[in-house]
Amino acid sequence: MSTSSSAFDLVQAAESLLADAKRIAGHEEDDPDDVQTRRKIAETCRKISFEIVPKVDVVKTQWTVIANAAVCNLFICWSAFDHIPLDGSITISELAKALNAEESLISRLCNLLLSTSTLLPGPHPNSLSHSRISPLYLSTSPVSSLHAVAIGNGMKPYSHWPQYFSSYGRRTPFNGQTHTPFSYSWGYPSLPPWEVKALFPEYASQFTQAMKSREIIGGNVQLVGREAIYDFSWVGLIQTNKVVVDVGGGLGQLLRDLIKSVEGLEGKDCVLQDRKEVIDEAEKEREGEGLLKGVRMMEHDFHNVQPVKGALVYILRRILLDYSDDMAINILSKLADAMPTEKEDPKARVIIIEERLIEEPMALNRIVDLVMLNLGGKLRDEKMFRGLAKAAGLKVVKYHTRNGDPLCAVECVKA
Repeated sequence: MSTSSSAFDLVQAAESLLADAKRIAGHEEDDPDDVQTRRKIAETCRKISFEIVPKVDVVKTQWTVIANAAVCNLFICWSAFDHIPLDGSITISELAKALNAEESLISRLCNLLLSTSTLLPGPHPNSLSHSRISPLYLSTSPVSSLHAVAIGNGMKPYSHWPQYFSSYGRRTPFNGQTHTPFSYSWGYPSLPPWEVKALFPEYASQFTQAMKSREIIGGNVQLVGREAIYDFSWVGLIQTNKVVVDVGGGLGQLLRDLIKSVEGLEGKDCVLQDRKEVIDEAEKEREGEGLLKGVRMMEHDFHNVQPVKGALVYILRRILLDYSDDMAINILSKLADAMPTEKEDPKARVIIIEERLIEEPMALNRIVDLVMLNLGGKLRDEKMFRGLAKAAGLKVVKYHTRNGDPLCAVECVKA
């Protein structure tokens, strides 16, 4: 059988797999030192499977992934995983009764999850138990919300691509935040994505919950020290004009981490900006917790004039990737207009932190880019960021990255 890559060596791959397996044998699953090795093992297994199984089986596997994601999404909507005891089992009949559903339907759905090991057979006939991953789909887990968002922001628009591109032409969304694949697939093409989400409160709630899962979506960023993509520790040393503005900062997760990590930075030095409904939620979130005490909460649309003038640092965390180039330039230009010149304050910065477009295609990185396509945005590489900054009246002084890390920090001053 010919392979898709003449360079693939099955024996070498198998030997590498065995060596890595021996390296982690007997280790705890959550050992942080083993994470990369475990991912390498999984990737080696994927390559072996891709190269040696019959070609049509590779295609059929993709069908299985789609169906499994669909069943998981349905069970998340029904809170079905919540009814399975964490340390026990439940019969399919009992699960059907708990869900007020037809037993034959639940049986058919569960059988797929059993076939993919998403669920495991229980000790009795027609019974189910949790697998190592299914507890992640409990309603109390942010992963369940993230899965729902992957369906709503990803798979649902993907399935409408043929009709969308037939209607709008074979090009990326060109009308700002309206007429996107996301809005089209949800039935409101003339509205921007966030307005569409507001029409579906349950989905909007799932999206909010998913965004709280920082370690999963790449938001739990090291902010000081040698391991940081960008080291903010210098901010704490500034004695005057120590104003940090988190533009579009959501519920204040990044500011919490900054205040906690940067010695000398306090809540009174910080401003959190976002849309009214987000700021209202952030106000509730900070009740009874001290890290955001003193932080100025400000309703603000970052497409409009920046009201905080002359700040030391303006941060854009996971913002620009949601927008087209024209809209991203407009967002940056508002900050360029508000910030001091290098002569007025040579330390003043705009810091962009978000996932970048990695030069060598990696599946998860490219999936994020396609989800951004659905929303009217895109991932960008260094050249793209420099182009945006220049067009907005900024200058990139350094582009911070780490090998293998999809995150980047783009450090800008006023041009």
